[in-house]
Amino acid sequence: KGLTFLGANQELWKQLETFKLFGQGHSRKLRNAMRGVKEVGEVHVADYKYVTGSGKHQQTHEQTIVVVRTPGRAAPHFFARRQNAFFDAIGKVFGGQDINFDDDPEFSKAWVLQTAGDERLLRNFMSPQLRETLTRLANKKPQLEASGELLLLHFSRRLKKHEDLDGLLADATNVRRHWS
Repeated sequence: KGLTFLGANQELWKQLETFKLFGQGHSRKLRNAMRGVKEVGEVHVADYKYVTGSGKHQQTHEQTIVVVRTPGRAAPHFFARRQNAFFDAIGKVFGGQDINFDDDPEFSKAWVLQTAGDERLLRNFMSPQLRETLTRLANKKPQLEASGELLLLHFSRRLKKHEDLDGLLADATNVRRHWS
C-alpha cells in the first residue's frame, strides 16, 4: 500500500480539529495513523474514536478516516453525507441546510450538502463530474468534509480488513481526482 505507520499523529490532529467530526463528543483519540503518497497527493489514514454521553448513556464512536492533502488545489468548505429522507425532511422544517442542484436531481436526492462558507463558491466547485462521482459513491453511505487542501472521508465505522482500507483509499482519491 505504500503507507508508513505514524501511531498517534498529533500533526494530523491539529489540521483536522476544525472539521465537524472532530468537534463531536469528548475523549477524542486519533491512533494507528499512516501516511503515504498517491497520484492526487499526500494521504493519511487513521482510526478516530470519540465518546458521547456519560454513565450508562455513554456511547463510543469509532471510524477509520482517510485524509487527502493536495497542495495548490483548494476546495471551499463543504460537508456531505447520504440523505435520510425521513429525518432530513424534519430537519428542513427546522431550518437544516441542504444545497440542491435543480439540474441534478439524482445528486440532490442522494446527498445532504452543507457549507459554512460561500454557497456560490461551492456550487461552482461541485462540477457535474464531481457530483456524478459522489452519486455513485452514495450507496456506501460515506461522510465527506473538505476545506482548502484537505478532504476527509469515512464510513462512520472502523474498518477491519485491508480490502476495506484499499476501498476507502480508492474512494477518497477518486473523489479528489474530480475536484475542479
